[in-house]
This record gives sequence, C-alpha cells and structure tokens, in this order.
Amino acid sequence: MVTSVEEALPLEVAITVDELLLWDDAPMPESYTREKVVTSVIETLAKHQINGVYGFAHTSPLDNDSGLKEILRHWVDSGHHLGNHTHCHACLNWVSAKNYCEDIERSEDVIGELIERAPARYFRYAMDMSGDSAAKRGEVEDFLAKKGYTNAPISAWFNDFAWIVPHTRSHLNGDKEALTMLRQSYVEAAVAQLREAAKAARLVFGRDIPHIWLIHGTPIAMDTLDDILTAFKRLGVRFVSLDHAMKDVAHRAMPQVSPKFVNQLQRFCLGQGISIDKMSPSMLQAVLQASPREGMDSITIYENLLRALCERAGGKYEWAWA
Repeated sequence: MVTSVEEALPLEVAITVDELLLWDDAPMPESYTREKVVTSVIETLAKHQINGVYGFAHTSPLDNDSGLKEILRHWVDSGHHLGNHTHCHACLNWVSAKNYCEDIERSEDVIGELIERAPARYFRYAMDMSGDSAAKRGEVEDFLAKKGYTNAPISAWFNDFAWIVPHTRSHLNGDKEALTMLRQSYVEAAVAQLREAAKAARLVFGRDIPHIWLIHGTPIAMDTLDDILTAFKRLGVRFVSLDHAMKDVAHRAMPQVSPKFVNQLQRFCLGQGISIDKMSPSMLQAVLQASPREGMDSITIYENLLRALCERAGGKYEWAWA
C-alpha cells in the first residue's frame, strides 16, 4: 500500500482510449454497438471540452467487417487521433518479436492513412505489456523506431475490462440493482486508481508527472465516462494532450520487463520494490460475480478472449496474473 508520500492533487491527465472497436469475442448488450459507444465517447469528450484524444484501436475486427473503419474515421473526423495498437491485440509476452512486428505492420496497412492524420505517430503495446525479455522488447523497439513510432505507455488505469462481462449479464438479466452497483463501482475504481497512480509516481520519480490514463471503448464506459470526468475535475485534474504528457521523461524511459499484467508505472514500482494498491479484492469479486448467468462466467470468457487474440497472432497463450 502506498502511504509514505502525501497525496496532492491537482494532476495533469492525458486521456487515451483503447479498443475503439471492442474485441470481436467480447460480449455486448443488444442496445449497444461499437458505433454508439464511440459516438457517445466523442460527445462526452466534447462536453468536457477535451480535444485531440488518441485512440488506440486494434484492427482485426475489420477482417470480418471492413465497414467498421468508418467508426475510426468518425473518431478522427471529430478532431481526435489514432495510434497503432497492433492488428490482433496479442500480448508481446505471448508471441515472438517477429510476429509482433508483423502484426504492427498489418494494422498500419489497414488504418495507416488515419494514423498519418495525427500530429505524432504513437504506438501502444497491447495491454501495455512490452515483452517478457529485454531482448524481445529491444527488437520491437528497434522496429518501432524505424517506422517512426513512439511508444505511448500507460501510467494510470483501473482494470476496466473486468466490468465488460458482468455489465452485459446484468443487461441480459434485467438486473437494475446490479447495473447500479457496476456503474458506481466503475466510477469509484477509476477515481481510486488515479489517486494510487499519483502516489506511486511521486515515490518513483519524486514529483508529480502528467499521467497517461486509459479507458477502453466499452458499453459501461459509454454509460459512465461523463461521471468519471466530472469526478476527476472535482479532484482538480487538468486535462492535457498526450503530446504534452509525452514530453515528460517519465514516459520515455523503459522500466524492467515483467511477465505480470502491469502497466509501465507499475513496472517502475516493481523495479524499486514499491507496492501500489490495486482494486480491492472484495470489489473485484463483487464485480466479476455480479448478476450470474449460465454460460457467462467472467473469467472463462476473458480467458477465451485472450487466448483467441493470442492465437490469431501466432502466439502461445500464457497468463500471469499480477
């Protein structure tokens, strides 16, 4: 638990959105579509006068429906930007550097014209996991440099993918009580984990950094992003661009690699022996088990989803929970 540094907001936060096209194998309530989710996120960002947000969208969904590219075009036409996030969204820990670099290339083949409309060429590692060995990561980093990409890491997230399946189950079950709990806990987790990231960064770097915050383009994000941004503002958060945040050396350095599901700031913490609070086990359990439904076990669906992403990129699925 991070306790030795006094918490001091306000903070600078750059919002980024991963999976503008949610994974093909992720469940979604019938009343939601990828297009509705992205349009809602655009409208919410506009409400809060936040412009030029980078989205990182894996592109394999376009293999089955090329029309989905119009959703990404809508994002860019609305004043936001796209980065490269690989084609299949397989974790580098599970695939060879060669396969991973080929997957980056495949994504550029699909949306390169939209990436070029951004002021900078950013890449984000799938799941912000940059490989299980320094040699593998180095090979990919060399490839990214040749392609003109800069890695845009994550310093603040809140494991928001954990709500995807329970949120869908609750809709299917017509469980209003569960939906209320899920939405409230989602916002609470976003705020709590931003606080923890701020504390951890002060311990690692001895100062505040402009945080790079992640949310995924999910149905529950569509329902709650306005509440999250409002809560952030009440904390004193000032929203900045990714370009601004990336000027800080904290985001240019590369911490040790790790087999664990941890973001860049958390890897810095591991390297320095700093413990950072994550979502409480009791909250995680309540979320994952909310509104049960036969055939829709949260962990089983997530495991199958991740395995499929890995296999599409020619890798071997091996999960290491942090």
